[in-house]
Amino acid sequence: MINYLSIDLESWASPNLPEFINLKSREKKKLDNGHIKKSALEILRILKKHNTKLTFFVVGQMYEWYPDVVDKIAQEGHEIGYHTHDHEVLTNTSILTKSIKKSKKFLQRYNPIGFRAPRTVLKPNHLKILKDHGFRYDSSIYSDEHEKKKINGILEIPITSFAKVPVGSGYFIGFLGKHVKLLYKAINKTGSPVVSYIHNWQVLRPKGYTFPTKKYLLMNPHYWPYMVDCQGAFEYLVENFRFKPIKNLLQ
Repeated sequence: MINYLSIDLESWASPNLPEFINLKSREKKKLDNGHIKKSALEILRILKKHNTKLTFFVVGQMYEWYPDVVDKIAQEGHEIGYHTHDHEVLTNTSILTKSIKKSKKFLQRYNPIGFRAPRTVLKPNHLKILKDHGFRYDSSIYSDEHEKKKINGILEIPITSFAKVPVGSGYFIGFLGKHVKLLYKAINKTGSPVVSYIHNWQVLRPKGYTFPTKKYLLMNPHYWPYMVDCQGAFEYLVENFRFKPIKNLLQ
Protein backbone atom coordinates (compact mmCIF):
# COMPACT_ATOMS: atom_id res chain seq x y z
CA MET A 1 0.00 0.00 0.00
CA ILE A 2 1.32 3.42 -0.98
CA ASN A 3 0.81 6.17 1.61
CA TYR A 4 1.32 9.94 1.44
CA LEU A 5 3.35 11.52 4.22
CA SER A 6 4.19 15.20 3.68
CA ILE A 7 6.37 17.82 5.36
CA ASP A 8 5.02 21.20 6.41
CA LEU A 9 8.23 23.25 6.05
CA GLU A 10 7.98 26.27 8.33
CA SER A 11 9.88 28.04 11.08
CA TRP A 12 9.25 27.13 14.70
CA ALA A 13 9.02 30.93 15.12
CA SER A 14 5.75 31.10 13.19
CA PRO A 15 3.02 30.28 15.72
CA ASN A 16 -0.12 32.29 15.19
CA LEU A 17 0.34 34.40 18.31
CA PRO A 18 0.61 38.24 18.45
CA GLU A 19 4.23 38.26 19.64
CA PHE A 20 5.25 36.32 16.51
CA ILE A 21 2.73 37.50 13.93
CA ASN A 22 3.86 41.10 14.36
CA LEU A 23 7.55 40.30 13.86
CA LYS A 24 9.23 41.35 10.63
CA SER A 25 10.64 38.65 8.37
CA ARG A 26 14.26 39.40 9.33
CA GLU A 27 13.34 39.19 13.02
CA LYS A 28 11.78 35.77 12.55
CA LYS A 29 14.80 34.60 10.58
CA LYS A 30 17.08 35.72 13.40
CA LEU A 31 14.98 33.78 15.92
CA ASP A 32 14.95 30.74 13.66
CA ASN A 33 18.77 30.77 13.78
CA GLY A 34 19.25 28.52 10.77
CA HIS A 35 16.91 25.78 11.98
CA ILE A 36 14.94 25.69 8.74
CA LYS A 37 18.10 24.80 6.86
CA LYS A 38 19.34 22.27 9.43
CA SER A 39 16.01 20.48 9.73
CA ALA A 40 15.37 20.42 5.97
CA LEU A 41 18.82 18.96 5.26
CA GLU A 42 18.36 16.30 7.94
CA ILE A 43 14.99 15.32 6.47
CA LEU A 44 16.53 15.15 2.99
CA ARG A 45 19.32 12.93 4.33
CA ILE A 46 16.81 10.47 5.78
CA LEU A 47 14.69 10.44 2.62
CA LYS A 48 17.70 9.91 0.38
CA LYS A 49 18.92 7.06 2.59
CA HIS A 50 15.59 5.28 2.12
CA ASN A 51 15.05 6.34 -1.52
CA THR A 52 11.76 8.07 -0.71
CA LYS A 53 10.14 11.11 -2.33
CA LEU A 54 7.59 13.22 -0.44
CA THR A 55 5.66 16.47 -0.76
CA PHE A 56 7.03 19.53 1.04
CA PHE A 57 4.40 22.21 1.70
CA VAL A 58 6.71 25.21 1.92
CA VAL A 59 6.00 28.57 3.55
CA GLY A 60 6.95 31.10 0.85
CA GLN A 61 8.96 33.14 3.32
CA MET A 62 11.36 30.19 3.66
CA TYR A 63 12.35 30.69 0.03
CA GLU A 64 13.30 34.28 0.82
CA TRP A 65 15.48 33.09 3.70
CA TYR A 66 17.05 29.99 2.19
CA PRO A 67 16.44 29.71 -1.58
CA ASP A 68 19.24 27.15 -1.87
CA VAL A 69 17.43 24.83 0.55
CA VAL A 70 14.14 24.91 -1.36
CA ASP A 71 16.05 24.44 -4.62
CA LYS A 72 17.75 21.37 -3.14
CA ILE A 73 14.41 19.89 -2.11
CA ALA A 74 13.13 20.26 -5.67
CA GLN A 75 16.39 19.04 -7.23
CA GLU A 76 16.23 15.84 -5.19
CA GLY A 77 12.87 15.03 -6.74
CA HIS A 78 10.43 16.02 -4.04
CA GLU A 79 7.18 17.81 -4.77
CA ILE A 80 7.05 21.47 -3.76
CA GLY A 81 3.65 22.55 -2.44
CA TYR A 82 2.55 25.88 -0.95
CA HIS A 83 1.80 26.64 2.71
CA THR A 84 1.05 30.40 2.40
CA HIS A 85 3.70 33.11 2.61
CA ASP A 86 3.95 33.94 6.34
CA HIS A 87 2.09 30.95 7.77
CA GLU A 88 -0.91 33.19 8.21
CA VAL A 89 -4.29 31.73 9.20
CA LEU A 90 -6.79 32.14 6.35
CA THR A 91 -9.73 33.67 8.17
CA ASN A 92 -10.85 35.45 4.99
CA THR A 93 -10.14 35.38 1.25
CA SER A 94 -8.18 38.65 1.18
CA ILE A 95 -5.49 37.10 3.41
CA LEU A 96 -4.96 34.32 0.84
CA THR A 97 -4.89 36.77 -2.06
CA LYS A 98 -2.28 38.94 -0.31
CA SER A 99 -0.26 35.86 0.63
CA ILE A 100 -0.11 34.66 -2.97
CA LYS A 101 0.98 38.11 -4.09
CA LYS A 102 3.83 38.17 -1.55
CA SER A 103 4.98 34.73 -2.72
CA LYS A 104 5.18 35.70 -6.39
CA LYS A 105 8.85 34.74 -6.85
CA PHE A 106 8.41 31.41 -5.05
CA LEU A 107 5.28 30.53 -7.03
CA GLN A 108 6.81 31.50 -10.38
CA ARG A 109 9.90 29.40 -9.69
CA TYR A 110 8.21 26.18 -8.60
CA ASN A 111 4.65 26.39 -10.01
CA PRO A 112 3.22 24.35 -7.13
CA ILE A 113 -0.07 22.58 -7.77
CA GLY A 114 -0.71 21.54 -4.16
CA PHE A 115 -1.76 23.66 -1.19
CA ARG A 116 -2.12 23.23 2.55
CA ALA A 117 -3.54 25.91 4.83
CA PRO A 118 -1.89 26.67 8.19
CA ARG A 119 -3.79 25.08 11.06
CA THR A 120 -5.88 23.44 8.29
CA VAL A 121 -8.19 26.47 8.32
CA LEU A 122 -9.72 26.77 4.85
CA LYS A 123 -13.15 27.72 3.51
CA PRO A 124 -14.71 26.63 0.20
CA ASN A 125 -14.45 30.15 -1.26
CA HIS A 126 -10.66 29.99 -0.87
CA LEU A 127 -10.55 27.12 -3.34
CA LYS A 128 -11.65 29.22 -6.30
CA ILE A 129 -8.76 31.60 -5.60
CA LEU A 130 -6.37 28.66 -5.59
CA LYS A 131 -7.76 27.41 -8.90
CA ASP A 132 -7.38 30.87 -10.44
CA HIS A 133 -3.68 30.77 -9.52
CA GLY A 134 -2.96 27.39 -11.05
CA PHE A 135 -3.36 25.07 -8.07
CA ARG A 136 -4.94 21.69 -8.72
CA TYR A 137 -5.39 20.19 -5.28
CA ASP A 138 -5.72 21.09 -1.61
CA SER A 139 -4.97 18.97 1.45
CA SER A 140 -6.30 21.05 4.33
CA ILE A 141 -9.21 19.10 5.75
CA TYR A 142 -9.54 15.92 7.80
CA SER A 143 -11.92 13.17 6.80
CA ASP A 144 -12.66 9.50 7.45
CA GLU A 145 -13.66 9.33 3.79
CA HIS A 146 -10.73 8.66 1.49
CA GLU A 147 -12.53 9.60 -1.70
CA LYS A 148 -11.16 12.63 -3.52
CA LYS A 149 -13.75 15.32 -4.22
CA LYS A 150 -13.61 18.35 -6.48
CA ILE A 151 -14.78 21.60 -4.90
CA ASN A 152 -14.76 24.86 -6.88
CA GLY A 153 -12.45 23.27 -9.42
CA ILE A 154 -9.90 22.05 -6.85
CA LEU A 155 -9.43 18.40 -5.90
CA GLU A 156 -9.70 18.04 -2.14
CA ILE A 157 -7.38 15.32 -0.82
CA PRO A 158 -8.23 14.91 2.87
CA ILE A 159 -5.73 14.30 5.62
CA THR A 160 -6.64 10.98 7.20
CA SER A 161 -8.87 10.75 10.22
CA PHE A 162 -10.06 7.48 11.74
CA ALA A 163 -13.32 7.33 13.68
CA LYS A 164 -13.21 11.16 13.45
CA VAL A 165 -9.81 11.27 15.17
CA PRO A 166 -7.27 13.27 13.05
CA VAL A 167 -4.62 10.54 12.99
CA GLY A 168 -2.90 12.05 9.93
CA SER A 169 -1.69 15.01 12.00
CA GLY A 170 1.92 15.26 13.14
CA TYR A 171 0.40 15.44 16.61
CA PHE A 172 -0.12 11.68 16.57
CA ILE A 173 3.43 10.95 15.46
CA GLY A 174 4.57 12.95 18.48
CA PHE A 175 2.00 11.32 20.75
CA LEU A 176 2.52 7.70 19.66
CA GLY A 177 6.04 7.68 18.25
CA LYS A 178 6.81 4.48 16.33
CA HIS A 179 3.55 2.99 17.62
CA VAL A 180 1.73 5.19 15.10
CA LYS A 181 2.50 2.26 12.77
CA LEU A 182 -0.50 0.47 14.32
CA LEU A 183 -2.83 3.18 13.01
CA TYR A 184 -1.18 3.15 9.58
CA LYS A 185 -1.51 -0.64 9.36
CA ALA A 186 -5.14 -0.61 10.52
CA ILE A 187 -6.09 1.98 7.91
CA ASN A 188 -4.14 0.21 5.17
CA LYS A 189 -5.99 -3.01 6.00
CA THR A 190 -9.25 -1.27 5.09
CA GLY A 191 -7.78 -0.73 1.61
CA SER A 192 -7.16 3.00 2.11
CA PRO A 193 -3.89 4.93 2.09
CA VAL A 194 -2.83 7.20 4.94
CA VAL A 195 -2.47 10.88 4.06
CA SER A 196 -0.46 12.45 6.85
CA TYR A 197 2.02 15.19 7.66
CA ILE A 198 4.74 16.19 10.06
CA HIS A 199 6.53 19.50 10.67
CA ASN A 200 10.25 19.88 10.05
CA TRP A 201 10.69 21.18 13.62
CA GLN A 202 9.25 17.89 14.92
CA VAL A 203 11.80 15.82 13.01
CA LEU A 204 14.70 17.95 14.24
CA ARG A 205 13.98 19.83 17.44
CA PRO A 206 15.22 23.45 17.47
CA LYS A 207 17.68 24.72 20.06
CA GLY A 208 17.20 27.99 21.89
CA TYR A 209 13.51 28.26 20.98
CA THR A 210 11.31 30.82 22.74
CA PHE A 211 8.02 29.10 21.89
CA PRO A 212 6.35 27.37 23.56
CA THR A 213 7.09 28.76 26.99
CA LYS A 214 6.48 26.75 30.16
CA LYS A 215 3.47 28.96 30.85
CA TYR A 216 2.03 28.21 27.41
CA LEU A 217 2.49 24.47 27.92
CA LEU A 218 0.81 24.59 31.33
CA MET A 219 -2.15 26.46 29.85
CA ASN A 220 -2.20 24.33 26.68
CA PRO A 221 -1.18 20.80 27.75
CA HIS A 222 -2.47 19.41 24.44
CA TYR A 223 0.66 20.92 22.84
CA TRP A 224 3.05 18.55 24.64
CA PRO A 225 3.18 15.89 21.84
CA TYR A 226 4.59 18.59 19.54
CA MET A 227 7.57 18.87 21.90
CA VAL A 228 8.66 15.28 21.32
CA ASP A 229 11.73 14.53 19.20
CA CYS A 230 10.20 12.67 16.26
CA GLN A 231 13.33 11.96 14.23
CA GLY A 232 13.36 8.27 15.14
CA ALA A 233 9.64 7.84 14.48
CA PHE A 234 9.90 9.69 11.16
CA GLU A 235 12.76 7.51 9.93
CA TYR A 236 10.94 4.39 11.13
CA LEU A 237 7.88 5.30 9.05
CA VAL A 238 9.95 6.09 5.96
CA GLU A 239 11.84 2.81 6.32
CA ASN A 240 8.82 0.58 6.93
CA PHE A 241 6.05 2.08 4.77
CA ARG A 242 5.91 3.10 1.12
CA PHE A 243 5.34 6.81 0.50
CA LYS A 244 4.98 8.95 -2.60
CA PRO A 245 4.28 12.66 -3.26
CA ILE A 246 0.64 13.68 -2.95
CA LYS A 247 0.54 14.84 -6.59
CA ASN A 248 0.57 11.14 -7.54
CA LEU A 249 -3.01 10.93 -6.34
CA LEU A 250 -4.01 13.12 -9.29
CA GLN A 251 -3.13 10.33 -11.72
